[in-house]
Amino acid sequence: MTAFIARPVHLLAGRSSTIADRRRDIEAMMGVEVFESAFNELRARFAGLTKDVYLVPREQMKEETDLLRLCGVEYDEKLYFNDQAADLATYRTSDAGGVTINFLRGGSGRSAVFINESCMPEGTREDLVWLWRYNSLHHELMHALDFNKQKNFNTSTRTMDLVGAEVFADQRTLLHLKSKMSNGFMKIALQQYAQNARTMGEKVGIRTQIYQRLLTKIDQKTINYWATMEI
Repeated sequence: MTAFIARPVHLLAGRSSTIADRRRDIEAMMGVEVFESAFNELRARFAGLTKDVYLVPREQMKEETDLLRLCGVEYDEKLYFNDQAADLATYRTSDAGGVTINFLRGGSGRSAVFINESCMPEGTREDLVWLWRYNSLHHELMHALDFNKQKNFNTSTRTMDLVGAEVFADQRTLLHLKSKMSNGFMKIALQQYAQNARTMGEKVGIRTQIYQRLLTKIDQKTINYWATMEI
């Protein structure tokens, strides 16, 4: 349980004197509990795929950081995959919500998942921080699953379909959140993820390519509905 949850509501009353403000404080605390619990449950559910899941301080989520070494992950070879068709000019992993690194250990392919402790602006409410940790974790676990299935990755040739890999993770994450949307907090998570997908689609280069291919899996009307639905 985080420090934010530990703050009793009555101690906030001096600053949040209205009923609406107190309700928001309570909902924020509940949101932290829901998403932190869901994060841990998701990590446990996919432990057979990878047990290497780490929360990384924001300042360490840089392309130049050796995340495997930082988190003490043992490996024989870090895998690099080439996609000659991908436009990498607008594809950056620094400050991302999460990163998945694939590697060889004892002759077997494995994945390690690194989640940004906060990809949100400073001062963002703790429940929204945990929401994006959860969304990012599912997305990155889908990259690990993709690598395990060798759907968009080919370890023998060290090649990949980068657009296909991102679409696989986006589609699976959106459908996962949709399956959970009877829970009001998960409905917000779905809305946030759909909004982010649309925003990324407005960017040029590979981000637009990812979104356009995603629309061949989930139609734009559905994504627009999720992004704008009432909460």
